[in-house]
Amino acid sequence: MSPEKLHTLIKDFSTEIGFVAYGAIAVKKFLKETEFLMQSLELSYNGSMKYLAGNINIRQNPQLLLEGAKSIMVFLAPYKPITRQSPELPLISSYAYGKDYHPVIKNKLHKVAEKLKENIPGIEYRVFTDSAPIFERAAAEAAGLGFIGRNTFLINKEHGLHTLIGVIITNAVLCYSSETVKNGCGTCTRCLDKCPTGALVEQFRLDSRRCISYQTIEDKRPFGEQLLKTDRKGRVFGCEICLDVCPWSIKGEPSEWVEFKPFATNTGKTSISLTAQEWLNMTEEEFNSIFRDSPLKRAGLVKIKDNIVNSQL
Repeated sequence: MSPEKLHTLIKDFSTEIGFVAYGAIAVKKFLKETEFLMQSLELSYNGSMKYLAGNINIRQNPQLLLEGAKSIMVFLAPYKPITRQSPELPLISSYAYGKDYHPVIKNKLHKVAEKLKENIPGIEYRVFTDSAPIFERAAAEAAGLGFIGRNTFLINKEHGLHTLIGVIITNAVLCYSSETVKNGCGTCTRCLDKCPTGALVEQFRLDSRRCISYQTIEDKRPFGEQLLKTDRKGRVFGCEICLDVCPWSIKGEPSEWVEFKPFATNTGKTSISLTAQEWLNMTEEEFNSIFRDSPLKRAGLVKIKDNIVNSQL
């Protein structure tokens, strides 16, 4: 099968199982991105996320993830919710309304890879989604799936910002994207202007330590021990201010992926309708039972309760 016909097959099949965009690039070294990352690490913008300082050689050269790798396939999974939480409730980032996206997206990527293998027997591949040292957004941009905005999000001009990135690295030779998407930020600086903590220290660069998402998820210290005590505007798991104020956020239809939709709890509520008091009354056993397949497990109940108590100054 020719690379062109294979491209059409992959695009059609990935669309059939829910992805909204696909592109591929030849494996390359990400030199500019590595330099940018090193500058941020020198400024300690990664905070306690030490893993960002690891495996720099792999980040720069993803071919090290698979011997003989020739192609990087990139897919976008939509997660835009139909409805958002009431602002009076403890606020959760919309990507975490449903199930953990890592296994969900990986499962679909394996289906794509098996389809590829049916047509090119004996190929090798590995699948990733935010689970390996890969410059995923840069790969998506190079594959023509969007541009990276001033708020550091990948922005697809048709599907907006509510997408998650899945990657397959393979030794198969594919049809590669030849055009990139022109940056669409123009003179807009809403994301920088509206960030309540100044986490976007300059365009395209984030100081994680100031970011509400980092403070409510990755920083394991209780609020009282954190150096930057900021008004979190009711957010207890993540933050989407710089996403919501972006003009491109209106693009994209609500996701049809059932895995990303809010799910029922054993109390008759949904995963996004719990009140602050219901969260504070929750036991570890209840949390582990209800949210065992949720991204909220990353923070844990103790952290979430601390975030609720200190979500507003």
